[in-house]
Amino acid sequence: MLAGCLLSLFLPLLPAFFTIIFALLVIQAAYWRNGLLLGCCGFLASWHWQLTQYHQAQQLVLQNSLDFYQVKLLDVQQRSTDSTVLLQLLNGKAAGYRLKVSWQQPPALATGQHWRLALRLKAPSGRFNPGSPNPELRALLNQVVAHGYVNTSQPTIKLRQTQPMREALLLKLEQQYAALDTAVLMRALVSGEREFDATLWQGLRTSGLGHLLVISGLHISLVYGWSLLLLSWLLRRCGLRQAMNLAMLLALLPALAYAWLAGFAIPTLRAALALLIVLLGRLLLRPANPAGYWGLLCCSLLLLQPFWLLSYSFWLSLSAVALILLLLWRLGPAPRKFWQRCRYFFRFHLLLTSLMALLTLAFFSGFSGLALLSNLLFVPWCTLLAIPLLLMSLLYYLTGLPFAGVLWQLSDYALRPLNYWLTLSADLDLWWSQPYLGMVGACLLLLLVVAVLVVRAKASVLALLSATMLFAVLPAKLSSAQLTLLDSGQSTVLLLRQAGLTLLYLDLPVERSEALLQQQILPLLAYYRVSGLDAVVVPAYQREMQPALATLRQAYPQLQLYTAAAATGQSSSCEQLAAAYTTTVRHWRLPEQDPCVLTIMLNGWQLLLPGKLSVHSERQLLLAYPELTADWYLLADYGRATANSLAFLQQLAPVQLLLAANSAGAHPYPVQAVRPRLGLLNLPLHHSGEQGAVSIEFQPQYFRLHTERQRRWPRWTEKPTQ
Repeated sequence: MLAGCLLSLFLPLLPAFFTIIFALLVIQAAYWRNGLLLGCCGFLASWHWQLTQYHQAQQLVLQNSLDFYQVKLLDVQQRSTDSTVLLQLLNGKAAGYRLKVSWQQPPALATGQHWRLALRLKAPSGRFNPGSPNPELRALLNQVVAHGYVNTSQPTIKLRQTQPMREALLLKLEQQYAALDTAVLMRALVSGEREFDATLWQGLRTSGLGHLLVISGLHISLVYGWSLLLLSWLLRRCGLRQAMNLAMLLALLPALAYAWLAGFAIPTLRAALALLIVLLGRLLLRPANPAGYWGLLCCSLLLLQPFWLLSYSFWLSLSAVALILLLLWRLGPAPRKFWQRCRYFFRFHLLLTSLMALLTLAFFSGFSGLALLSNLLFVPWCTLLAIPLLLMSLLYYLTGLPFAGVLWQLSDYALRPLNYWLTLSADLDLWWSQPYLGMVGACLLLLLVVAVLVVRAKASVLALLSATMLFAVLPAKLSSAQLTLLDSGQSTVLLLRQAGLTLLYLDLPVERSEALLQQQILPLLAYYRVSGLDAVVVPAYQREMQPALATLRQAYPQLQLYTAAAATGQSSSCEQLAAAYTTTVRHWRLPEQDPCVLTIMLNGWQLLLPGKLSVHSERQLLLAYPELTADWYLLADYGRATANSLAFLQQLAPVQLLLAANSAGAHPYPVQAVRPRLGLLNLPLHHSGEQGAVSIEFQPQYFRLHTERQRRWPRWTEKPTQ
């Protein structure tokens, strides 16, 4: 099975007849009793069939000429003027698959409603930036076949208004804890809905406690364990012979009810299936060893849902279980004496947290420096007190007994230390990013450390802790000049880093400046561990950008803002930037309406940034500076014909071109009038909208360029070979 998983990562979508081939190979392998071939072909058959069904459903939806769909609302995220809605198709051959659409000025929406909507759809797409997930593969994982919007010029008809039982129950529960201080944490632990603000998300990341607020195996096993203890005690008091076996079966009901309350999210489904497999092994089959159960669980889940192979949370959960089993085997049974148990507990968490830090490094290019302390403090606190008390409050309320508010208040008190710790962690800069290590390097390091544990090397705890903490002090690699051009749509976010100068170049629409800062710019700076910004260049600065730039100043108080306008109390001119960095920056000044044209030297390579360039200012530049050239040039005005004249491009004679713009839409960029000029001059163009974020490393004699789409893996979204 695992061999088939690895093989599928290198395969694009195959022609349909491969389903028959894989099915025949499964039969042949079963006849030969070849387990390796049987498992490999079994997974490939399941994977290929489900992938083919997804692509066929996507083609049917996108080719629908009527553009009217009967849908069910699964999730609604409401904003001031529009809403993002997750829909499930109810009719046609694509029934059961999902759509994600935006709805401008919608009526009152609620999950469970059935509508007939006119939709405009396209294939799932998104931004490809460093450290961000693959949006196309995320859509595949969530069975979303198309993105789009509701065509409000056509009639929208509500077919049925129903309130599912789960939503009605959650609404009643919300009324019980909505006024409490930790209501947002209670909501996450009761319903799985994590409606956190930016501060709490940052606190979860920095503290390394995100797993406590995701209803997963930890929470399902807690419900099952407490239910098993209670039911086994009651049934034994009744004198039943098979009390334990019956209790094991009946304890499934509360666990499944909790998973239902959480909306049967993917982590809860995995936990429920794992519990069922272990239970069947205990009751019906010969019990396996822990490693056998782990392998059976892993392969069963992937066979039922091959797309979980793309889920980081799936592999983190399974890897955490595998590491726990490894450490229990490595450390042996817990001693009986209290202080020896405390020492055992501390050593176990030290090893587990260090190993999980390496896994987090592989998946997310960084790890939390507070994870060890956070887990030592709050895993016991939450699993032994806070979460059981909250679940007891939930059960007590559902029974209809009086004074349920007292238990909810006690649960609030129990969760307040966690809430305070998350708020405190949000202000600490203890997320240690290592973007250049890569998944392969981190996984190899993890395997090396696991090998040290398996052979029971002396001082393995100290060695593991030292290997993990090494990444905390290891500086981000910056041996050469680096350029990163983000995939940010119709806006330019460019980060330049070299010795002596870290420069952020922003050309943003005013209405999107705050959202881009929170969602893309600050995460990019944290990903590359940028501790200080020397200069922020905003050529088209407007007063309405002040709130966004104030947020940036909070993170980087020492930054200096440079604009095309004259110097003010809050900003400096581009001429002053060139004067401050004479060896690196040159400003091509124009006497009237200076567009802030800058040349940045990057290890001997000249990068020309156009600022607010126009055809008229291009002519002025050519007349005033006949020596103006560039090795790299960022196309002005997103590749429109208002700039980028043939004469100017001929004069520059750049080696390469960069462009930050949308790749899909009614008006693709660069515009049709500019494209022939680029072809005539044979200028290579690196388009962030088409290729994802562009990253370049400049060496004196050469450069290395890669784009995020090239780095994305696996190849499942590619079309089959005809």
